Amino acid sequence: MDQQSAIEEIALIRRVMDESRRFAFDNGKYYLAWGIIITIAIFAQYAVILTKNESVSSWIWIVAVGLGWIISILMGMREPSKSSGWPVGAKLISLIWISSGVSMMIIGFVGPMTGALHDWAICPAIATVMGGAYTISSLVYRLKWVTMVGIAWWVGALVMFAVKGIETLPIFGAMMILFQIVPALAFYKTSRKNSMAAGAQ
Repeated sequence: MDQQSAIEEIALIRRVMDESRRFAFDNGKYYLAWGIIITIAIFAQYAVILTKNESVSSWIWIVAVGLGWIISILMGMREPSKSSGWPVGAKLISLIWISSGVSMMIIGFVGPMTGALHDWAICPAIATVMGGAYTISSLVYRLKWVTMVGIAWWVGALVMFAVKGIETLPIFGAMMILFQIVPALAFYKTSRKNSMAAGAQ
């Protein structure tokens, strides 16, 4: 009887994790939205620095971050049927990225405002947070390449800390394309496949 209960519990845990993994792939559209917005903001920031028009820098990031949160909220509101039945893994993914987003906002806004963080250090510091978020998320996705994306963010952070200066901006922009937008497209493609497979059943 104990063995049977253990088997049933393992089966339940596996089912919950499978459901969480399928549901979590829906986050691809969030990753993509944020990836595109922040990439554009990064290169806009680089351009205003090169043209010595840094007075608009704050507005670039206020608009970019504000737009990112607005789009995320609007996309979330379009999924009311899922809000009451999120699997544990999906809740974990959401919590990881919301908390990481808040951490990155504190680094990006409060750090420079207080003088505790050099402007050039914002990108590598944020890359460090991204590395942790992807690595932890890989526990739900159960995909080795997601872990590798997290490691790539950490390696990029080390490179940017070594490079210093405004050169961290184009490096970070390239990393956003490779390690945020490309994975987002992979997640979205998988989500579409899962939806089509579910619809065919």
